[in-house]
Amino acid sequence: MLSTVSRQSLFFIKKQLGANYSLSRNAAVSSSIRIPSQLNKNRSYQVNPIKLTDLEAKYAEKIKERAKREGLTVEQLKEKIKADAEKKAKEARPVKIAKQTPTKKPSPETVAAKSQLPYDSSAPTLDKLVKLELLEKETPETIEQIWKAGHATKDCITAVIPTNIYDKMYERSQKYPMFVVPMPREEGMEFFFLQFNFHQCNFTSLLEYKTKGSESRPFLTITHFPELSKSKGIVLMKGDINNDPRMIDTTNAQFLAFALQQFYATGSEKNMALVEKFRTKPDEFDFQELIDAVKTMI
Repeated sequence: MLSTVSRQSLFFIKKQLGANYSLSRNAAVSSSIRIPSQLNKNRSYQVNPIKLTDLEAKYAEKIKERAKREGLTVEQLKEKIKADAEKKAKEARPVKIAKQTPTKKPSPETVAAKSQLPYDSSAPTLDKLVKLELLEKETPETIEQIWKAGHATKDCITAVIPTNIYDKMYERSQKYPMFVVPMPREEGMEFFFLQFNFHQCNFTSLLEYKTKGSESRPFLTITHFPELSKSKGIVLMKGDINNDPRMIDTTNAQFLAFALQQFYATGSEKNMALVEKFRTKPDEFDFQELIDAVKTMI
């Protein structure tokens, strides 16, 4: 590919010489290159090659003076100049980029799990966090202990959800992917906007969502891992808190995850009705009714 400068140069040449210009096919091996002249089409300009001996003869005195100045013979100076030129040429060579290590192939369990999904999700899969083949050998109770212990010292929240509860949550989340959750603060309530993206759910403040829309920062991202759903009857959950900047703590994150489950799976029909109304009848949605519903959960 031509660089920007080269393209400009070609454009300038075309403009000055016209469309009917060409270089000799033998220019690379010929002793001269003939270029048609726009001023006189019957003339041509010949560029002769310069010989190294001509240069030496022309600058012989200057070479001798420099050699004397540096305390070298003429031959030593030539070798020094040659060595310096080779060094600069070497430094100017493009750096070779190391070959990238081939991407690790996903485990058969991951391939099987993804093949059953009706979408292409960018969410992380369980085999990126644990050795899935080892978990498959354990009981659901042991898996829960391993999952929680493995994240005990990390800045996140975790849970293990029974498959029947998660299936209900997932089905409803696909039908009603957006909702708002009021979270108690020291003074009043702060509203959070949530949005599902298949097995992930992102939370941001309602104020930020109103201001920035799809460019809003996720304060909390909850990821559900359904890989063990059929074989073990459980779905693993992990909630990552955004630190850029950090707007909530782990206690806040736990409340939002709890409220999510209460509104989408384990709560009353009244809670589910609020989720449905927010989607289907937004003009009739009552935020005070939502606040009252949350107060009953605390």
